[in-house]
Amino acid sequence: MNWQMILNPFTIFSEKHLLIFGVICAIAGSLLASLIGVSYDGLLDVHLRSEMTFQDSLKENSIIIILITLILFVFGKMINAKTRFIDILNSAVIFRIPFYLSALLTSIPIVKNVTEEVMKNINSLDKIDLQPSDLIGIVLMSILLLALLIYAIALLFQGFKTATNAKKTIHYVIFGIIILIVEITSKLVLSII
Repeated sequence: MNWQMILNPFTIFSEKHLLIFGVICAIAGSLLASLIGVSYDGLLDVHLRSEMTFQDSLKENSIIIILITLILFVFGKMINAKTRFIDILNSAVIFRIPFYLSALLTSIPIVKNVTEEVMKNINSLDKIDLQPSDLIGIVLMSILLLALLIYAIALLFQGFKTATNAKKTIHYVIFGIIILIVEITSKLVLSII
């Protein structure tokens, strides 16, 4: 198996194939979110939300993709005038794929059971009745979700780095700051819309 295909698909596949695959995944991820009741309410967030329509999910996903694309494209042009919009857009749509997998994981019964138990006893946490198997499951799920988050950021970083030919440490620092800015901005924009 070629690990480059997983860790940096931007150097393996054409921009056309990446865009088609990314858009299909975005639509499927939005549909999945509406079916299992998940909200993509921030750049790095996946939360349970019972009242979720396909249109709402697609809108959330689209806003996030547009925000990160536009901001990284402007920054990419500052680094390298030859930065192409399609390459940054591909980075944004491919970066979202691990979040769709995270959405799937949130629908696993153990996660729902623990969430319901905590929400039922939110005012008196000492009354929460969790079994050791629940705790083990939540710890394993948390590790897997954290790994998916790291993978998503790595995909965005690799796509951005490939698109802009960024090499300086300051570029990487600003990239990290942009992630935080877009996380905050996306939450604000999604709360307004």
